[in-house]
Amino acid sequence: MSTLYISDLDGTLLNKDARLSKRSAEIINGLIRKGMLFTVATARSLSCVKILDELNLKLPCVQLNGVLIYDFAKASYIDCTPIRTQSAREVLRILRKYDRTSFVYKVDDEYGIHVEFEKLRNEPERNFFEARRNSDYKSFSRIDNIQVKESDKVIYFTMVDTYARLSPIHREIEMTGGVRSTLYSDNYSDLYYLEIFSSEASKAGGMLRIKEMLKADRTVAFGDNLNDLDMLKNADTAVAVADAREKVKAAADVVIGSSYEDGVAEFLLKEML
Repeated sequence: MSTLYISDLDGTLLNKDARLSKRSAEIINGLIRKGMLFTVATARSLSCVKILDELNLKLPCVQLNGVLIYDFAKASYIDCTPIRTQSAREVLRILRKYDRTSFVYKVDDEYGIHVEFEKLRNEPERNFFEARRNSDYKSFSRIDNIQVKESDKVIYFTMVDTYARLSPIHREIEMTGGVRSTLYSDNYSDLYYLEIFSSEASKAGGMLRIKEMLKADRTVAFGDNLNDLDMLKNADTAVAVADAREKVKAAADVVIGSSYEDGVAEFLLKEML
């Protein structure tokens, strides 16, 4: 029986410094060499590829919470789930109501990611922009009045702020057809992320697509935050790290060591013995 093991990154496989420990890399690489089917599912885009340079990942991975599927072997995207035009326009209308257009991700036919924003409204947004503005996997453009054209492939909206400021937007977005959203705490600060994407995309959907590609018999998923819940609920075995959110641990079949104790790698080592 073949098993696909799939792990969230931040707060799960990565430690609190957003790094993969040397021990985790050694264990996982050794198990991959022995035939373990292992990959990741993350809210990140191509930045995860650089973070995981030390891992010899061969399988496709889930990015942007299921919007994109990236193939490490081909070094390219193989699947994309954009937001339907009318739904993207409705999301933009709601965000304008709250003066929060924030960051709008669009993708071209080559899977190049272009991020548009109108203005940086607070320090978290400025920090988000500064940390990513020089990346070689996405471009940023300040636009006076962002529009969604019929030819646009809008794949993602993201914003970072306090829970109090983002939760009203989240509630209204949840009532909008064609999209789903996730509101979850940042692993490295007391801020929250609100991310909006197609209702046809999810970490769970990405996991199941990869399972089907590999013709695997079962899945074991690892997570720590609220945006991992759908993946855990759709896995054959749901695993939460010890420092996961309480709601995530309650949904898990197994709770393992924390992200800073190489919990995922140690669990995999025992599984594969």
